[in-house]
Amino acid sequence: MTASPVPEPARTPPRGLGRGEVLGLVAGVLLVGVGAWLASRSSGAASFGWFAYAPLSGAVYEPSRPWSSVLGFVAVGAGLLVIGFVAGWAVARRRGGDGSAGAARPAERPDA
Repeated sequence: MTASPVPEPARTPPRGLGRGEVLGLVAGVLLVGVGAWLASRSSGAASFGWFAYAPLSGAVYEPSRPWSSVLGFVAVGAGLLVIGFVAGWAVARRRGGDGSAGAARPAERPDA
């Protein structure tokens, strides 16, 4: 076999996760966990009890969702956004992140 006249690009060693990325992932996971716990808490209203009287009208009363449940859903959403941002940041950093990944590659020879 003959050696190719086109030099192979230098490979950079894969970089591990940086301190900020690890902290971002931990914060995102904590937000998702706390949010899931808050959202899963019961609203405090009993789903059983005495209901001997028929309703006086056709309207059904549904109590509003408690603030802790709403806050839990917001925290889960924010945590998922943080995890997605950190994962995207890590992938972009690992691939170079400057957008020139395809431009540095030499053109292939048509006779090869």
